[in-house]
Amino acid sequence: MKLLIVDSDRYMVEMLNSLLKVVGYEVYRAYTGEQARTKWKEHLPDLVILGNTLQDIDSLVMCRTLQREHDALVLVIAEEQDVHDEVRYLESGIDDYLRKPFFPDQLLARISALFRRTRSTIAQRPSSLISVGPICLDLSHNKVKIRGKTVQLTPMEGKMLSLLALNANAVCTTQQIVTRAWDFGDMGTAGLIKTHIYHLRQKIEPDPANPRYILTVPGIGYTLAYQVHEESIAD
Repeated sequence: MKLLIVDSDRYMVEMLNSLLKVVGYEVYRAYTGEQARTKWKEHLPDLVILGNTLQDIDSLVMCRTLQREHDALVLVIAEEQDVHDEVRYLESGIDDYLRKPFFPDQLLARISALFRRTRSTIAQRPSSLISVGPICLDLSHNKVKIRGKTVQLTPMEGKMLSLLALNANAVCTTQQIVTRAWDFGDMGTAGLIKTHIYHLRQKIEPDPANPRYILTVPGIGYTLAYQVHEESIAD
C-alpha cells in the first residue's frame, strides 16, 4: 500500500515516515501543497495522511481536485480540539480525522480500518517499533534502546514514551497524557505523571538532572525534544 504524508511540520512527517515504513507501507513525503500535487500524481497513493498546517494552499480543496484525477483515501491529522472543526473536515469529504496527540497504534488502527472498510484489503499488522533520533522504542516488549543500551520499561512508561515520541517537539499537556495513558479514564493524576517522567528520565537521559530529551513545559506538560537534520528528511 502506498501512503503520502503531507504536512508542513517536518518533525511530524519524519515520525510518521519512520513508523509507517517499519510496518511495511510504501511511504512518500511532501511538505507543501505543490509538493503534494507532484507526488500524488507521480505515485498515485492509496491513502493521503494530511496535516492541517499547510500555508501555501487550501489542503481540502487540493484533495478534492486531485481525488477527481486519482481517487485516494484521506486521513486528516489536526490540532484543533473544537468538534466543529472535525465536523467541517468530515463534511468536506475526508475519510477520517485524528486529533493530536495520539498513540502509534491509534494511527495504525485508523489506517487499517480505512483499508478494510473501503478497499477490502488485508490490514497490515501494527508495528511495535517507533524511533526518534537515538531513541528506539519497542512497545511489544516495553523496552527502549538508546546509545547502544537496552532498558526495560514498565507498561505505563512505554505508553507515555510512545505518546511523547510520536508527538516529538509538540507539547503534550498533563491532561492529555493522563487521558491517553490511562485509556481515557480518570485514574491518572499530575503527581503520577511526574513520577513516571522522573523514572523515564532516569532510564534514557545521559544526565537525568539536566534532561535533554524529555523536557518540562512549566504549567502545561511535557515534550520530547528532537532535532532533525535537513539531510535526514530529504527524499
